[in-house]
Amino acid sequence: MSSSRRQRYGLVFKLALFYLLLSLPTLILVESTILIVEFHSFMRGVADGSLRTANERGAAELATRWHGLAGANTEPLQVWTQDWTLRLQQPRGGLTPDESYVLLELADQPLAAALLAPDGQVIARSIDDPHWKPELPSAEEIARTARSEHAALDLAGDDSPYKIRRSLAPVRDADGRLLGLLFVELRLPLPWRRLLLDSSYESPTVLAFLIVFGVLSSIFLAAWVTRRLNRIAGAATAWSRGDFSERIDDPSRDEIGRVSALLDSMALDLRRLLRSRAQLATLAERQRLARDLHDTVKQKAFALNLQLATARRLLADAPGAERLELAQKLTQQIQQELGQILDELRSDAAELPLAERLRARAIDWSHSSGIVPSFELEDMPALAPRQEESLLRIVDEALANVLRHAGATRVAIALRREGERWSLTVSDDGRGSDHARAAGMGLNNMRERAEALPQGRFRLDSAPGNGTRIAVGFVVADNPEP
Repeated sequence: MSSSRRQRYGLVFKLALFYLLLSLPTLILVESTILIVEFHSFMRGVADGSLRTANERGAAELATRWHGLAGANTEPLQVWTQDWTLRLQQPRGGLTPDESYVLLELADQPLAAALLAPDGQVIARSIDDPHWKPELPSAEEIARTARSEHAALDLAGDDSPYKIRRSLAPVRDADGRLLGLLFVELRLPLPWRRLLLDSSYESPTVLAFLIVFGVLSSIFLAAWVTRRLNRIAGAATAWSRGDFSERIDDPSRDEIGRVSALLDSMALDLRRLLRSRAQLATLAERQRLARDLHDTVKQKAFALNLQLATARRLLADAPGAERLELAQKLTQQIQQELGQILDELRSDAAELPLAERLRARAIDWSHSSGIVPSFELEDMPALAPRQEESLLRIVDEALANVLRHAGATRVAIALRREGERWSLTVSDDGRGSDHARAAGMGLNNMRERAEALPQGRFRLDSAPGNGTRIAVGFVVADNPEP
């Protein structure tokens, strides 16, 4: 298994674990907070009498239907009791309007109801669950409720481990005769008990969803992120070998894409810098070799030629003097060829970086103008020869205008990078002119040369008393054409 694949699986595992560790506590916190808020809101409604009011409405409804439901067969009353209990549990319009859905969140059977005869015997009940036996009213509670005309009574309840609330309402006919009693009991577990002790199908479903979501999303993100990181690593490996032609080329505009773009730009700058440094090192070595040859071999060849000329004059009539003439010619040929070699070794100005050539041109100009220019010249990648020549001609023309028209005492030449572009500026503190833009051929030539550069732009700023500033903006191609 490759190193990149091992790293990918490591990232998948970490992201999946991160999702689970983050999602589970978040889910529990959010669910418990919502459930606790809903529970307390619901219980406030019960405390305000919602259970008693619902029981009174149920007793009134049963009283109107009593003669159609009561009889030897208690099944109709059983069905009504169950239906009434289910209606109280409806999420909307149930026991507490707009909040009854908390009943089903906390318990499978939150309500139990029973229909009692006036003597306390159970006629019908809503549930028959051996695990929940509602605490039926006592004889005293039945007697007290029987004395009430239509109002339901809240009976004693409990608060631990369940919230139990009980209500008993008399069922009377139109003549006020007691037909029976409607009993309802609310039993809800505390929210923490529901969350920690009780379980339902929702918990394993949510847990399975979190696991699947975490694993699949982490695989997707890891594959998407690590694929791009591997491209960065591959490019960095190539750069470490000195191959700066390798590019990341990430088209995305996110954080990784911006980092990749910066790394590509850095690699391009390093490539240009190394090329400039290598060029300067080559020129420096050629200069050193030329100086050594000039100071040693060439001087000795010149001395040898003088010695041969002297010997030839002293031995003009002696036998074999013609051989001295031949030796002198050979020595002269050696001098000529050595001079040609030295001329080739000496760096041509065209081989110097543009910044050094600009500096040399400006220094030569200062000898005739008497103005010492200031420089801010950055190392710039090599341009095509005709493009560098255009920049040199622009500087020559700008300096010539300073000498002829500006009356300046200071001149500044700057070559710097500004984002993705480069700028070359020549500015002076001369008299300036508000007619500079309408000047003649010199400025037109500078403008044409500047606009012929890659994405070239020319700008002239001049005002009376504020000097003149000429700025040329352009971009540098990665592989400039000759």
